[in-house]
Amino acid sequence: MRPLDHLVLPVADLITARQRLSALGFTVAPDGLHPFGTGNCCVYFADQTFLEPLAIIDRDGYENAAAAGNRFVLGDRTFRDARGAEGFSAVVYGTADAASDHVAFAENGCSAGKMLDFSRSMVLPDGSSGVAGFRLAFAGADPAGGVFAFTCQRINVPPNGRTTLTDHDNGVLGIREAVFVHRHPHDVSSFLRVVTCGDATVSASGDGLSFASARLTVLTPAAFVDTYGLELHEDAGLTGGLIMFSVASMVELDTILTRAGIGYFRRGPLRLVPPLAGQGVAFAFSEV
Repeated sequence: MRPLDHLVLPVADLITARQRLSALGFTVAPDGLHPFGTGNCCVYFADQTFLEPLAIIDRDGYENAAAAGNRFVLGDRTFRDARGAEGFSAVVYGTADAASDHVAFAENGCSAGKMLDFSRSMVLPDGSSGVAGFRLAFAGADPAGGVFAFTCQRINVPPNGRTTLTDHDNGVLGIREAVFVHRHPHDVSSFLRVVTCGDATVSASGDGLSFASARLTVLTPAAFVDTYGLELHEDAGLTGGLIMFSVASMVELDTILTRAGIGYFRRGPLRLVPPLAGQGVAFAFSEV
């Protein structure tokens, strides 16, 4: 089964995203610019996963990339057209061979189109700079909801670039689970099975699917509300419901959230923070 690499969160602008994520107690990396009009301000974790808040930085470059068939930009634009500027658009899995993934996706009838190779400059925490290279293979997208998935191969990422960025005041250690919502979870099971390389386990109540090792769950709208107590705008297609993080200490987390005036509530052992500008999806925190 492929390892979870990162989750893509469209945002209206990086300034608001940085302010919101910092208030939540996350350490946010310096802004990164893509050569196709988008930029990010990532949050890296000790378990080798990360969040990618993504904004449109250069509208002309963005539209030119879309016209040229850039699948990453097309996926982002489709999501924004369907869901707006803030949300949870993509789940990304790590790979050592994106080219082989591309072939496998095509053979399984779920390829979203041509691969994407690109590089971008990056500023390391010690002030030095480097160039990071990436190769992406796109497994397809849910046509109704705009959520898409792809694998990511790192070609020449500078070593030890994240070490000082994985220490967070809120005590978060990593991404425990990405929770999506779909009226009929089995309708997306084949697509998700291909991208994760894993089999789904049906919940005991039959109202959801879990790709446990891939840290991915799909619930019906009713099951999502019952489980997390969050309001949900029911929509067609696959919808990003929440991201659950593993946290070292709830005491530290509660202190951070209270001090920053963050609205949150408790649901059993969990702490849940509803979405707000710069954080387009609900966050849940679970103590290790």
